[in-house]
Amino acid sequence: MTNDYAQHLAALHAGFEAPAELITAAARAVTPSPILAKERIVHGEANEVYGVTFESGLQAILRIARRSSGVFEKEAWAIGRCRALGMSVPEVLSLQSLQDDGESLELCFLERLPGQRLSDSLSLAPDVLRRVVREVGEQISRMHGMGPADLGGAQRFFENDTDDFLATEAEFVDLGGKAGLDGRALERAFRFFEAATTRHGPLPHRVTHNDLRACHVLVHDGQLSGIIDFGQVSMDSPINDLAKWDYWESPALPVAWLQEGYSNKSLFGEDYVELFRAFRIANALWVLRWYSLTGYAAGVDRAASSITGYLAEIGLG
Repeated sequence: MTNDYAQHLAALHAGFEAPAELITAAARAVTPSPILAKERIVHGEANEVYGVTFESGLQAILRIARRSSGVFEKEAWAIGRCRALGMSVPEVLSLQSLQDDGESLELCFLERLPGQRLSDSLSLAPDVLRRVVREVGEQISRMHGMGPADLGGAQRFFENDTDDFLATEAEFVDLGGKAGLDGRALERAFRFFEAATTRHGPLPHRVTHNDLRACHVLVHDGQLSGIIDFGQVSMDSPINDLAKWDYWESPALPVAWLQEGYSNKSLFGEDYVELFRAFRIANALWVLRWYSLTGYAAGVDRAASSITGYLAEIGLG
């Protein structure tokens, strides 16, 4: 983690600190064993997170969200379904809605899986990294096997949850221009995205992780320990997950390794490359927008640089 990103996270998390007594009381829903140790984890950009160790030896992750009623219910549903598919994901131990001085808090206790983030493990041997990423590809393809017919009562979680990229074009073009990108090239990129994603009718939507990155993959003793953080789970094209991985992890952890492990090879048909490039541009623009709104200049610069390269690949450079 770079110093400027650490400072960005610190600014986002400033003021996020639930009272210790509230956490202690909430933990009793997980186990009667007292809390032995609690450590603050500042890795993500949305939730207050702690690693909690109980005197019994149980280790858990506690995530706390604010002003987001029921935010963890959707994630818990997805994790449960992924566990049923045999994926390496943590068990959800407790969901709670509490009040702190008039503020609504959502708490989610999860099993703490062993290991460290893949993003912090890049010094491992290349063959080990490749094996882990291939297994991630195989496991995420199981998740992608779930479609609308598999949602049942969870359908309510996925109503209108997909961001309308095309409807946000004007804002993206404006933000891109402020970041030094060519506005006309961006407008043509939107036409490229529109054509790629509509040429053969609506794209099939599957359950996707929607934030597939090496920081959400755990490695222990050179093996895949778990896939975590399903907070952005969505109904979308599986290609979107692979495009996100490529944006964040290329070239250190090539998306080709994910593809090697991915079970449903029919995903990589004749339209795949065009769709992959379209989703990759869209994801980079969402990142640029997020970091523009949160004031992280280095993130904006990286996104703009990536978008420049992506536009060149489709002849818009």
